[in-house]
Amino acid sequence: MTDILIIGGGFAGTALAYFLARAGAVVTLLEAGVIGGGTSAACAGRVQIIESETEVYLDMVLAGFARLQTLEDELETDLEWRLPGHLTVLSNPQQWRQYERLVARLRARGVPAEMLDGQSLRVAEPLLGAEGALGAAYSHEGHLNPFKLCAGLARAARRLGVRVLTQTPVTGFEQQGGRIRAVLAGGQRYEADAIVLAAGAWSGGLAAQAGGQFPMKFSHAEAIVSEKLPPLLNHHIGMSGFYEAVHGDARTVTLGIGQHPGGSLLISNAVQQAQAIDRTSTDWGMPAVARAAQACFPRLAGVRILRTWSAPSPFLPDFLPALGWLPGFDNLYVAAGFHLAIPTIPLLTEAAAAHILEGVVSSWLAGFEPGRFAGRERANGSEDTENERGEKSKE
Repeated sequence: MTDILIIGGGFAGTALAYFLARAGAVVTLLEAGVIGGGTSAACAGRVQIIESETEVYLDMVLAGFARLQTLEDELETDLEWRLPGHLTVLSNPQQWRQYERLVARLRARGVPAEMLDGQSLRVAEPLLGAEGALGAAYSHEGHLNPFKLCAGLARAARRLGVRVLTQTPVTGFEQQGGRIRAVLAGGQRYEADAIVLAAGAWSGGLAAQAGGQFPMKFSHAEAIVSEKLPPLLNHHIGMSGFYEAVHGDARTVTLGIGQHPGGSLLISNAVQQAQAIDRTSTDWGMPAVARAAQACFPRLAGVRILRTWSAPSPFLPDFLPALGWLPGFDNLYVAAGFHLAIPTIPLLTEAAAAHILEGVVSSWLAGFEPGRFAGRERANGSEDTENERGEKSKE
């Protein structure tokens, strides 16, 4: 018997395990594959700020950004934390006006940000083929290694006594009277006072297995990783409309490119809507990403690609996270659907740990209750299917 059983070993699951154990809970974590091997492994490592849509979300992102800067010492892990900044390349006057407002908002908060015209953009990134671009919006931004973040959280959790079981997929739930009595996984039966679903894109299917409803959605995203190269980029670079495309309905390429400390380039994303989770690459995605990257960076012609990845990019119908008790259950908690995940997850999971153990609802969790979808599911009937996307295209 354990106090808390967490399902999922990505950013959210490992962070919850760490914060719950630090608060004194007896915790077991079940991961179907390897730690950080799901959506968390298919992550650029950006610690975004400018994409915060609302003032409340910006408050949270800035607080999470500050929290991350202390996490390396706390976890005793080198996260490869650095501050390259981000350039959003702008191609039309509408985008320019939109980002002027975002930049002004950041500057009012004391966050370094500025608008760059075409000439300034060429100075900032000499290798960028910016023909046709009006310029770019620069914003302060951090970067870390997502694999090291997951591994560091898992190691720190283990030091606090968390039992971490990998290669242990959940196969079923024993439920009675709105309470999960046990979780069946890896041929074993696990009992716990509380169960936490922190399995990213897989959370909707797991909730359905338990007899509940949770409208997790996802698109299929693909990226490529290059060989080690000498320093080429001064910033992380993305195109305007990145998040709208990543969670939109169309098959598209929205370019984001960054160079990791080891020298390799991570180039993303080819995106298409998905009805089921598929970890294989498509026949169109990788060539399309490569063509887009070469169009923006002609010097990349001939660079070797060492590996590719594809993964579900999860989101909820309102494009906000869900943290709270799932309606219909006494002891099933959900932590999934994170937007701007890296800067928000440490903050939100620390608050969620207090919520689970003490019933304390932090202001950071306000508005993120899973129950906000209950009425919509009843009205729409079929919305609880694992990935019925509807008409939404904005994160």
